[in-house]
Amino acid sequence: MTEQVVKKKKSIIMTEGPIAGPMLRFILPLIGSSLFQQLYNTVDFLFVGNVMTKTSAAAVGASSTLIAITIGLFSGISVGTSVVASQAIGSNDKEKGEKVIHTSVAFGIIGGLIIMVLGIIFAPGILGILRTPTEVMPEAVTYIRIYLISVPMLVFYNMVCGGVRASGDSKTPFTVLVICGFLNVVMDYLLIVIIPLGVAGVSIATAITQSVSAVLIYRKAASPDQELRLSLKKLKIDKDILKAVLRIGLPAGLQTIIITFSNVMVQYYINSFGETSVAAFAAYYKVENLFWLPIVAFGQAATTFSGQNFGAGKYRRIRKGALINVLMGVGTILVIMALILSFPRTVFTWFIKDQDVVTEALKIAWVSFPLYWIYPILEVVGGFVRGMGYSISSMAIVITSQCVIRVALLAIFSRVFGTIEGLAWVYPISWACAAISFCLVFVYLINKFIRQNPDCE
Repeated sequence: MTEQVVKKKKSIIMTEGPIAGPMLRFILPLIGSSLFQQLYNTVDFLFVGNVMTKTSAAAVGASSTLIAITIGLFSGISVGTSVVASQAIGSNDKEKGEKVIHTSVAFGIIGGLIIMVLGIIFAPGILGILRTPTEVMPEAVTYIRIYLISVPMLVFYNMVCGGVRASGDSKTPFTVLVICGFLNVVMDYLLIVIIPLGVAGVSIATAITQSVSAVLIYRKAASPDQELRLSLKKLKIDKDILKAVLRIGLPAGLQTIIITFSNVMVQYYINSFGETSVAAFAAYYKVENLFWLPIVAFGQAATTFSGQNFGAGKYRRIRKGALINVLMGVGTILVIMALILSFPRTVFTWFIKDQDVVTEALKIAWVSFPLYWIYPILEVVGGFVRGMGYSISSMAIVITSQCVIRVALLAIFSRVFGTIEGLAWVYPISWACAAISFCLVFVYLINKFIRQNPDCE
């Protein structure tokens, strides 16, 4: 009896009752989790940008895209874990849900180790292909190689979180990341200011805190009060479960890599503008996270809500939930946009003190930030499509809009405009293409299921 009460307090059931309130309670810890997870790299950049040189800042910035590529695939697979597990919970199949968790974690550990080894070996070559400036290369290689050591633990953390969130528990990951976020600040201060290890100190601090977060999330996931309980003794790859997870997660992972690839292409063109522009884009990404991280939370909530209700056959509830989630997401971004654009130079100066870099970064911001309200539409509606199990459709939309269209626009705009703000226009244009496509696909799918099940809730 006690155990059931605890579970109800930790987990949020999304298949019954009001939609907005429970969804908001689920989203808020997700936003907090995203903010504290990003705090690792943001605090790194704050210390680097204000304590070290512009070259060090550019080194961290040049490495960030490659790091995103190394973990993008398994972050996507964790989406597959969340979708399959949430559908199992929606259909009251707890045994299948636990098989999903153990299969995904076992697969993730193996894959994380492979990524770590390959990344360490090929990092210099890939950074060279990206035209990383020569003066930045030594520190960039040092940063990324040390960072990669913690990738297996980072993958483990994301896989476990996929199962925890599928059950409606978004508070546990938030608690873990609050602890590790503050630990990262302490480690950065220790290894950069007290013990001046330079860029190596930044990556060591991040690697340590990411490893601690993996240990803490495991302790929580293995406790009796979790809806889907994890046990290292049960780690085993179930072929049928893995196929189901990969059917959704692999396209989601490839989608993440494709988005990152398009950012690599942006980085490729930006690198040709020189060291100041490279540092400016790195600073822009840090400020952009103030927009992007809440949107990711709304997208994760959309996937869990859609998955649970799809498993329960409640298609009208999915349609209503999508509208509510989109309105909340757009409203949140409009508030953030108004706050940041009221004091843009001040906000960017938090991350980098070089005013030439800030000026370049603001050129990008004034193009993309006023149109960032488009992004939650594509992220939320895309999350609902993935939660229903249509990950391949989602991938096709992302390939077309975020890769094909974006790369084509990059090539055109770099010749027509030849400026950093000209390249920035590729973002809102590709967001709009994806948002429209996702909305059309979602409306078609949900109306089809309602027609086939006219008595559904």
